[in-house]
Amino acid sequence: MRSLRLRLVGVLTGVVACAMGVVFLYVVPSLRQNLISDRLTGLEVIARHQQVAPGMTKAFATGVHMRRALLRSARLANGQAGAYTLAPDGRLTPVTVVNLPVLARSNPVVRAAARSRIVPGRIVPGRTPGGGVVVAFRVGDKGVVLLSQGVGDVNTAASLVERQILIATGLALAVATIVGWALAVAVSRRVGKLESASSRIAAGRFDEPIGDEHPDELGRLARSFDLMQDRLAQVDRARKDFIANASHELRTPLFSLGGFLELLSEEDLDPATREEFVLTMREQVSRLTKLATDLLDLSRLDSGAVEVDSEPVDLAAAARGLVREFRGLAARHGSRVVLSRPPRDLPHGVGDEQRVQQIGRVLVDNAVRHNPEGTEVRVYVGSDDGHVTLTVADDGPGIDADSQRHLFERFWRGPQGSSSGSGLGLAIAGELAQRMGGEIAVHSGDGQTSFALRLPTDAGGGDR
Repeated sequence: MRSLRLRLVGVLTGVVACAMGVVFLYVVPSLRQNLISDRLTGLEVIARHQQVAPGMTKAFATGVHMRRALLRSARLANGQAGAYTLAPDGRLTPVTVVNLPVLARSNPVVRAAARSRIVPGRIVPGRTPGGGVVVAFRVGDKGVVLLSQGVGDVNTAASLVERQILIATGLALAVATIVGWALAVAVSRRVGKLESASSRIAAGRFDEPIGDEHPDELGRLARSFDLMQDRLAQVDRARKDFIANASHELRTPLFSLGGFLELLSEEDLDPATREEFVLTMREQVSRLTKLATDLLDLSRLDSGAVEVDSEPVDLAAAARGLVREFRGLAARHGSRVVLSRPPRDLPHGVGDEQRVQQIGRVLVDNAVRHNPEGTEVRVYVGSDDGHVTLTVADDGPGIDADSQRHLFERFWRGPQGSSSGSGLGLAIAGELAQRMGGEIAVHSGDGQTSFALRLPTDAGGGDR
């Protein structure tokens, strides 16, 4: 019974067998009992009518037409009629003008009827084939009449029902087995598809959907498997892209450093060229350091090891620090970074001060490095609708709508990798903003691009 098919068939057959068993053990006996009770009730109705019928009373009073009265009662009862005369001292004498009495004079039913009662009873099998029912009643103070009916036809009908139920049970079990097997085969096939899909997923193959469109639970499970395959395929592609991009980003500066080290080993290198090579090597080392830091932050974000504080943050102070930090870099790129005066009574935001600085560095660094020479980068803060914002805007050429949809994807560096850098800065910044309960909003139009870090306002009301 380890097979799902056999278990399903066994369960369905067992349920049908139990249901038919309940019908056989409860319905048939109840049917027989109800039919006999109905017959006995009918006899009681006839007995009450005959107990006061003029013909019956007169026959016992005069002793005339007794046969006619009892025959009439027997026809009404559709059975037999017997009688006893009742002497003043209580003795009962059988009247044999029609049939022998169906019960002996010592029977409790007869004795009770002699005490002015209508008494129903049963006849044991043997005296009447299949047994029967009887009602005894007293007629005045002259006698006792007994009306009886056999129940052989009731037993025959009940036996027929029993046989029909047994035949129906056999047919139902056969049908249940066939239908159960068909259903089990269909279910097991669908489960087999899920099993095959899980094996393919375990083997790293995500290209074959299950394709079960049924609306039931297995269909929903299959669609969940397909969705999981799609997401795993995306993760797998991201993993491969990560390895390829990380390898490229590491290999390029390392090759560059190796080449410059070989050039520095030449003895006839003049001091100016040597100084230029050293400066370039420092830039490559800085690039490697930034890449290593980004990869470490990315790994910590994925593992859930990044802890983000929730405390009041002065965004105006953060903006001033960013402008001071990037003025030198902007000057080397032929650009400039300016700070717009913050509004008075600017509320504090809620977040992690170090993470806010990290996000601000990414935004300003991108604005300086990825725009042409002469671009002005403006940093300013503001508040609106329960949020405070740190905005970095530039007057560069802008970002097209298609590229904006991919800005926060990992390792995305513009169309065909047109931009320099690792493509991790905005991805990390976006995730950090979400961890602080905020977001980074992007707006880019003709001659104006802005990235705004929005954080919830400090409910404590801390002002700058």
